[in-house]
Amino acid sequence: MSEALVIRLAEDGDAPALAAFGAKTFLETFGHLYPPEDKSFFLEYRFSLERTLQDIRDPARIMTMVYHGDDLVAFLDCGPLTLPVENPKSDALELYRLYLDETQKGTGLAQRLMDMALDWARAKQASALYLGVWSQNERAKRLYSKYGFEIVGAYHFKVGNTLDDERIMRLAL
Repeated sequence: MSEALVIRLAEDGDAPALAAFGAKTFLETFGHLYPPEDKSFFLEYRFSLERTLQDIRDPARIMTMVYHGDDLVAFLDCGPLTLPVENPKSDALELYRLYLDETQKGTGLAQRLMDMALDWARAKQASALYLGVWSQNERAKRLYSKYGFEIVGAYHFKVGNTLDDERIMRLAL
């Protein structure tokens, strides 16, 4: 019998595992896009232990972790809107990251986490939930589109000196 998934909010003690998992999944999915110096700079900035702990402790965010046994296999990170959206409503929120280990893709876990993100945003009475997605990430765009997210803009996401072509997607709640 396989172990059940344990889904819970992140705590301070999770910071090392969360930082390492975030860096690992980012590299697995996007690492081929960047020169080594850009990857190194970005990982140090985005997935440092200090930054991860700061994110966990931020009361405006929700960071949800998924464990399979002792292994962290996914996480969800949502909070206040930071995307360059024109004239957003003040109550709009953002899904920052939904990262899954390769072993969890296609299992329905992404949908469970999306449902949790939407429940959280609705409980906060947000008018909309936004997210940014790499323009070439067709799998992610299909998932978000199934939930009713629509592309409403574009921007450049900086990874070191590389500028990624990103799409801004919005779901009216």
